[in-house]
Amino acid sequence: MFRKALLSITLLVGSTAMPVTALTASQIVEREVVVFNEDGSQTITRIAADKVTPGDKVVYSLKYFNDEDNPAENIVLVMPIPTQVDYIEGSADYEGVNSVFSSDGGKTFATRNELKVLQSDGSQEIAQASDITHIRWTVKNAVAPNTGGSLSFSGRLQ
Repeated sequence: MFRKALLSITLLVGSTAMPVTALTASQIVEREVVVFNEDGSQTITRIAADKVTPGDKVVYSLKYFNDEDNPAENIVLVMPIPTQVDYIEGSADYEGVNSVFSSDGGKTFATRNELKVLQSDGSQEIAQASDITHIRWTVKNAVAPNTGGSLSFSGRLQ
């Protein structure tokens, strides 16, 4: 059975750490489909992920929009990865966005190459893609009024 990811959005204005309510966000979950053309080429399309099966590539997109009259700064968006989905490496990296990851349910975050998991013997090892539980994006530049953007990550259904 497929379960949609929950979305957690935190917004900060400047350095005041005051929540912003004017930014709206919506999540879209799509399944990636490869279509083989008559000439042998392939076309990749996305369709609603109403039904997915193990092995399917699923794309989780987060569209955000600044509804306010002033630029929105220090936008931080956090998206959990469903437990039955393995993150696909590199799919959450964007120019102008700082992407960090969690392997402990969103308690702590680190860059991908510094993300570790605690082993049963108390040691730590570099996290595998399947260990990632959350992605946190920080948009580096202000988002102008009445504009927005889109961030996404891909995963494979287990």
